[in-house]
Amino acid sequence: MKRFKPTKHIILKLLSIIIILLSVQIVKLKADNNLAKKIIYETDMCLDVDDVGGLAMLHAMANNNEAEILAVCFNEVHPYGAAAIDAINTWYGRGDIPIGIYKGSIENPDSSPYLEAISKSPNDIDSKNVLSALEVYQKILRDQPDGSVTIISVGFVNNLADLLRTDPELVAKKVVELVLMAGTTDGGGFNLNRHNLSSESAYIIKDWPTPIVFTDPGGAIFTGPGLKDSPVENPVREAYYKFFHNDFKDRSSWDQISVLYGVRGLSDYFTMGTTGTGHLQNGFEYKIEPGHRTFVKPLISDDSYAKIIQDLMLEAPLK
Repeated sequence: MKRFKPTKHIILKLLSIIIILLSVQIVKLKADNNLAKKIIYETDMCLDVDDVGGLAMLHAMANNNEAEILAVCFNEVHPYGAAAIDAINTWYGRGDIPIGIYKGSIENPDSSPYLEAISKSPNDIDSKNVLSALEVYQKILRDQPDGSVTIISVGFVNNLADLLRTDPELVAKKVVELVLMAGTTDGGGFNLNRHNLSSESAYIIKDWPTPIVFTDPGGAIFTGPGLKDSPVENPVREAYYKFFHNDFKDRSSWDQISVLYGVRGLSDYFTMGTTGTGHLQNGFEYKIEPGHRTFVKPLISDDSYAKIIQDLMLEAPLK
């Protein structure tokens, strides 16, 4: 039988096809990575523990290439806040995520049942020389494409107010959406009024130059007990354990809902409320309108949300 001997021309053609196919795969991988939402997490992780659950979700979503965590900024003034946040990031293999803190003062700062405990988990932050949140925002935003960054704020707005006063054009240019964990019909609730920050909240709602989406569901969405089966070294587990005085119980998931919307958008989870009037406890009122100030409305059951959230909270770090 006569054996087939590929010619030089055929070999070169095959090599060209292989190179083209590899190039297509590389482009596809880059495109997939570009789908990851660029997130800055703005948190008051201190008094309540749902902030911790929200950060755990973000890391799980980063594992799945849904999110890129650009920075975490802390708007409380607890001395163990930065180290605790870095410990969580380190547990998930992302100890290099920039952390910024609020360097001003706030009225009646909150204590925490868990921050000191989880700050003892492995981390390498220099707590005495942490950058201000303003510095971190400016540095991170300047390096991002225009209209690409989503800020998920699950705490107070003091850091955001500093940023807006200092660099409003940077905000308008780089931020695509601000997600605020707060209600529109309850006077702004805890996050927009505590520490006598109602006026700062009014300033943000009035002058923030990009769309704001309020997320309020979560009070009846309970998560947390599943962490009992997580490794004891997990600082997320430790935070929930200490929050419940060395036990595991259900906790509301307000901040996790903000993260779910902030990363995945409306999806099949929410619809958008686009009409009405919102107000704060100091009497400030604002108009709800499409593309400007809106709020999410649930589409699925509380149990369905709880399963989605807890599954993400329990996802292990990447190897």
